[in-house]
Amino acid sequence: MNILLSAYACRPNSGSEEGNGWFSSVSLAQMNHQVWVLTCFASRPSIEQEIQKREIPNLRFIYVNTPNNLGQRIMNRTRLSWQYSYFNWQYEALKVAKQLDKKINFDIVHHVTWGSITAGSRLWLLPKPFVFGPVGGGQTAPTALKKYFLNHWKNEALRSFIFSRLASWNWFFRQTVNHADLVLATNQDTYEMAVGAGAKQVKLFFDPGLPEDYFPDKMPTRPINNELKLLWVGSILPRKGLRLTLEALSQVDPSIPVKLTIVGSGSQSQDLPEWIQEFGLEKRVNCCGRLPWLEVKELYRKSDVFFFTSLRDSCPTQFLEAMSYGLPIITLNIHGAIKLIPDEAGVKVKVTDAEQTVSKLANAVQYLYEHPQQRLTMGQVGYEFAKTQTWTSKANKLTVYYEELIKASKQKRLVSTK
Repeated sequence: MNILLSAYACRPNSGSEEGNGWFSSVSLAQMNHQVWVLTCFASRPSIEQEIQKREIPNLRFIYVNTPNNLGQRIMNRTRLSWQYSYFNWQYEALKVAKQLDKKINFDIVHHVTWGSITAGSRLWLLPKPFVFGPVGGGQTAPTALKKYFLNHWKNEALRSFIFSRLASWNWFFRQTVNHADLVLATNQDTYEMAVGAGAKQVKLFFDPGLPEDYFPDKMPTRPINNELKLLWVGSILPRKGLRLTLEALSQVDPSIPVKLTIVGSGSQSQDLPEWIQEFGLEKRVNCCGRLPWLEVKELYRKSDVFFFTSLRDSCPTQFLEAMSYGLPIITLNIHGAIKLIPDEAGVKVKVTDAEQTVSKLANAVQYLYEHPQQRLTMGQVGYEFAKTQTWTSKANKLTVYYEELIKASKQKRLVSTK
């Protein structure tokens, strides 16, 4: 079939949104679909460099530029820069899409990135079956843990108010959700938000995926050592909850030999040494900063437990990466973690008040230290689940959705002509 993808964020050899845009495009083309991808002009050098290395049949990229007008230059100096650029890009992308559709006659139109439900998409204006997602954004951070945002909580509370209370005033959100033939939501919070806004059809669909060659040949075997090696991987930002992880670790019995390795960087990196000293964790924490991807994979292999307590996350890719290497998970039972992580693949702590939540996280660390066999069982469950979340399996599932929507669209046209 002829597929038009909208992937504003799309870049090879990348993670997060850019990686999702790239792998979605490639995997659908490898299903023998004819795929056209609208993406940001800034992605052109890296995409063309990758395409020169390996030919990808059936895949064509159209680089949509936006005029560098005065408004753009003004907005680039504000925190709204990316929103302005994105909405401006959408207008230009729709113009290009309409011209392309006249030539190609697409069977399906699919918005892939950005994966924000409230940012919406203008491609619903094309008279074709339209898929929106996978998108997140419906989740809000638990107020019981607001102290871990430190002086950033006001901004987080404002975001929550805008997303939960003012969404009905968002034209992009309402029009996109109401006109989409299918909304793919990355977590239950966003699912409920789409349903509440009147979406025709909503399905849960995780946005992270893994290429088949990412997995080790078999689940790594881990010797039962005296020291429990924990791993944390992510951007060191207020919503990622690293301070919560450290406080929980500080409450683990001092007699238990445990070591946390932290991989990543971000706006709060400069605060990390002070936090480690505050919680008395100098001998229990090792900070690596940002590392090359191969080194991160090796840490997944060598660690015993993945410990990640993000306070607001749509559907973290790190969980899937960790499970693909057979790591049991310790996390909060909120947002994407609720569905993405099988209940038997780790310990998901229910958020109550801050004190109890910290205590439960510390108890989870101690439990997994004392039950090494349980770690192996949890790791096996996670590994088997992760194997079902490859980009190929996602492309197969999307193809089924496309076929159903195209069939329904044809039947609707037949009825209307009678």
